[in-house]
Amino acid sequence: MPFDFRSVFQRALPYDDFLQTHGTEENRARWKQVYDSVSITEDQAQLLASFRRKMSVLCLAGPWCGDCVNACPIFQRFAEHSLLIDLRFINREKDFEAAARGAAPVSLSTPNSPAAPGAPATDAADDIRSRPIGKILVKWGILTPERIDKALLLQEEQKAKGLNVKIGDVLTEMGFITPVQRDQALAAQSGYSTLGLWDVAVAKELSICGAPRVPVLVFLSEDWFECERFGERTLHTYREKARKHFSTLEGAACPTGLIVPDKNVLATSTAEWLEHFERVQWMLLTSPRLAKLHGEI
Repeated sequence: MPFDFRSVFQRALPYDDFLQTHGTEENRARWKQVYDSVSITEDQAQLLASFRRKMSVLCLAGPWCGDCVNACPIFQRFAEHSLLIDLRFINREKDFEAAARGAAPVSLSTPNSPAAPGAPATDAADDIRSRPIGKILVKWGILTPERIDKALLLQEEQKAKGLNVKIGDVLTEMGFITPVQRDQALAAQSGYSTLGLWDVAVAKELSICGAPRVPVLVFLSEDWFECERFGERTLHTYREKARKHFSTLEGAACPTGLIVPDKNVLATSTAEWLEHFERVQWMLLTSPRLAKLHGEI
């Protein structure tokens, strides 16, 4: 089953909010150094301004990570040059292994399962004609079966129009639940008792070469289909790292982010990252499904 990043994106944070929430003063200073050094050429600015399809871009990042220091400000510059790039960040704990040790999935039928305040779980929802998230919300005492049925009817109407709609979003849009309740239920649906542990599951899903590295980008269409995942370093960055590694045997540790990359290195990385944004934009522009959605065919 494809991983659904919609709810993850919806509670992810914009650039400044992410740094303010998860970064230290020192982290923010390092990111600002690179941000102030990123230069978008006139051609690159014109390309970004020419985008015609909305893209939601989720970035798994760590404010402490040197690779994120050197890359994430570039992504923010792209977003500032295009009204159609919605860029959000989700935090990966620095001590990920410690966080992951407490992230074993739990069964909804166990005492460790999440429960809405003042609403003990019951088994009365086992026959509810709804998606699993609906059953969870009924068990928590947040929704009635009748409200689930109303939301399901609206979901089917929207699907008939070609929209990619999820029952949790329909319930939220109808005012039946809050976004937080939706996200907690989605975490429980995947077997995790808290949103923090769900974030661990997201980081595991985005693992690269056997580890939850950062930064990793997930490109999503306007109707929430995944288009591409890419991370954690550009080809040029890996070439430089390999050159240093094999010449000095200094290892494969994450760069500190203490030194702003050389302007030529930064420009090359900017161009390489932009290729991925452009590639997804062309993917969206040539999608028959989206063309139909926009009345172009």
